[in-house]
Amino acid sequence: MLELDRHLSQSLEQARHAPVNVQRYGQPWVWMLSSDAWADAARWSALDASGHPLMVLRQALDARLQPWPESALATLAQECREMRMVQRAVLLVTLRAPASVQRLHDDLRYHQVYRQFIGFDHGMAWSPLQCMRLLQACATPLLRRCVDDTLARVPSSLLDAACVTNACRVGDRLQEQRISAGCLSY
Repeated sequence: MLELDRHLSQSLEQARHAPVNVQRYGQPWVWMLSSDAWADAARWSALDASGHPLMVLRQALDARLQPWPESALATLAQECREMRMVQRAVLLVTLRAPASVQRLHDDLRYHQVYRQFIGFDHGMAWSPLQCMRLLQACATPLLRRCVDDTLARVPSSLLDAACVTNACRVGDRLQEQRISAGCLSY
């Protein structure tokens, strides 16, 4: 009981600063967050990101986004009905190069501009396993060629405005990480 109390106290303290995912039987069950974070949620849900450089880039990409070869999309292994959403997720990963699976998972859950760029509905999210598959697929040469061809069709000024840095490839920094911080499981 003391160990459980200590662990719960640590988790509640962590929830004061960032949301904590409580899992039950290995599945997300509930999120713990402070009342301040809950009050801020209304402010963030009303965010108008239409003028953000990533959203301007999305408009340009959507007009030029061609279907990728089936062999490239097969590397993704994503269960998604809309392939354009998966394509935009690959492009976002390539443009922003998240450092870890956990970072990508958190960004796709909380970063409103990223969610709008991909086209996630309210409450839609991908699991950590899907995020790991996405990062691994982005490292494949076939998918990289598709991304490079797509980005070549977009004016460079839009890429520069979106602060795109492609210095490090996702595949070079990919390390499988298990989710530990910010997650309770019982």
